[in-house]
Amino acid sequence: MLPQMTARLLGQNTLAGGLRTILNDVIALHGAEFGNIQLAIDDDTLALVEHRGFDRPSLRSLQRLAKDSSAASARAFAARRPVVIPDLSEDQALAPYRHLANTMGVSAMQSTPFITSGGRCVGVISTHFANVHTPTEIEMDTLQQYGFVAADFIISKTQGADLAALADARFRRLMADIAA
Repeated sequence: MLPQMTARLLGQNTLAGGLRTILNDVIALHGAEFGNIQLAIDDDTLALVEHRGFDRPSLRSLQRLAKDSSAASARAFAARRPVVIPDLSEDQALAPYRHLANTMGVSAMQSTPFITSGGRCVGVISTHFANVHTPTEIEMDTLQQYGFVAADFIISKTQGADLAALADARFRRLMADIAA
């Protein structure tokens, strides 16, 4: 599956198309119901730039996350390794986000950082599941390998860009798409 995912991503000419492709492929890989991508706009902050299945309040709550937040994506960003939560009700660190998860019907999730071949963490992808769930080892290994390709793609499409401004523009677009 990794070669097909890589080919689809490298066939994209824009950041927006690439982000959609990445998210769709990883949701399919995991058999997840929801997902999102957050870019690192600086060394301490993630910004939401792509999603599937989130409502407006959920998007607002995830628009910006500090690295020291208890959110799974922030923990993956800080630790530079995947965070898998098979049952959200058992993760005490996620207590501030439990209402959001319950409203969306999310019971499990994983967050995996995108790290470039040069070692820079450029963002995090998260997949969310309606039922208690643990992705398989092969799914997580595939995601980590794909993450290197995705990270280098993101860098190639954002070089020289003001990442905060880019993330704000993407977020406004996501919100407008929900209203449409």
